[in-house]
Amino acid sequence: MGLWHSLGGMITAELTCADPAYGLTMLQEAGVTLLDVCWVDDFTVRFQTHRYQRKRLRAIADKRGLTLYLRRSRGLYWAFRRLLKRPVLAVGMLMILVLGSYLPTRIFFVRVEGNSQVPTRWILEAAAQCGIGFGAERREVRSEKMKNALLEAMPQLQWAGVNTNGCVAVISVKERQMPENTDENKTVGSVVAARDGVVTGVTAIRGNAVAKPGMAVKAGEVLISGYTDCGISIRAEKAAGEVYAQTQRNISAIYPADRQKRTQIIGTEKKYSLIIGKKRINFYFGSGICEGSCVKMYEENYMTLPGGFQLPVCLVTETWTYYDCQGVLEEPDSGMLADFAHSYLRGSMVAGKILSAEENICRQDDLWILTGQYACEEMIGQFRNEEIVKPDGTNDRKDSERGAG
Repeated sequence: MGLWHSLGGMITAELTCADPAYGLTMLQEAGVTLLDVCWVDDFTVRFQTHRYQRKRLRAIADKRGLTLYLRRSRGLYWAFRRLLKRPVLAVGMLMILVLGSYLPTRIFFVRVEGNSQVPTRWILEAAAQCGIGFGAERREVRSEKMKNALLEAMPQLQWAGVNTNGCVAVISVKERQMPENTDENKTVGSVVAARDGVVTGVTAIRGNAVAKPGMAVKAGEVLISGYTDCGISIRAEKAAGEVYAQTQRNISAIYPADRQKRTQIIGTEKKYSLIIGKKRINFYFGSGICEGSCVKMYEENYMTLPGGFQLPVCLVTETWTYYDCQGVLEEPDSGMLADFAHSYLRGSMVAGKILSAEENICRQDDLWILTGQYACEEMIGQFRNEEIVKPDGTNDRKDSERGAG
């Protein structure tokens, strides 16, 4: 059976009568095309003909009293017709054909190799901005334009190459060897006081210690100078050291007297959304911002392929739990406010401790207010670059300050 006959569709029929040769002659005289004629027995003959001649065969057989059986239908026409009766299978096969021709031309996974200092996340973000990301075309990814754009976006890289293996793009990089910054050691600076206090201890690693224990200093006053008088000359260097002093700190902590307290659960709701790449599709109405009486649990489930490949497709499930709230009037625990004030003070110090505290709690309107005065011993030294005046009258002073130690 040729391609043309297969496209048009063929049928296999059996003719049974007393004289099969006479029956075949009548069919030929009526214009019926007979192909692959074979005798089954003395009264039955089998043949093939075109699909569109089926009605004519029926009409001649009924008119002449012949017995006609349609045994089989063959060809692409009948295959397509049977496929159309199964729409799910037809759509699935069509999607397989489309994806089979589309997926090999796209990039869906990106890997980085050869980096040791530059984080992989930084390289992936820069590559995505340059067009090397999910759904990018393979030809575009391997172009010199993409590589140059990546090198321009990442000055830390000396060389970058992109190879593709199926739907995976592998970014091979070579990091630039950055020269060590030796100018920092040549900087002239002093350790100055960060706040007012009475000096209790000085440890000078480099430079000339100006402050002495028992000395009262103000914020900005030099504690360890970067200039040391050596008699014949003055040595300029980057001062370093630790200076501790007794300081006075004042702090206020506020706690609401009237607050809302969750009691019992009055309802639960689940909301779903889909994240594809950087786009999010919500399957619910509203902004997604819950009120104070609601608790939201957030869960992300990424789709993965066999082998550990993670697709940038994520199903987000949000569980919203609604509570019944009621107003509560209560007096705060003094220890709770004091602990909060102490932890805040310790966090604001570079190093040190709290020596003594005077605290008072009072209520104003709907607030409980803790007012405290604290005597502390802490490190107050911080580094400051000194101003170097050039012969032309300009200076190289840098206003950046950082903790010394």
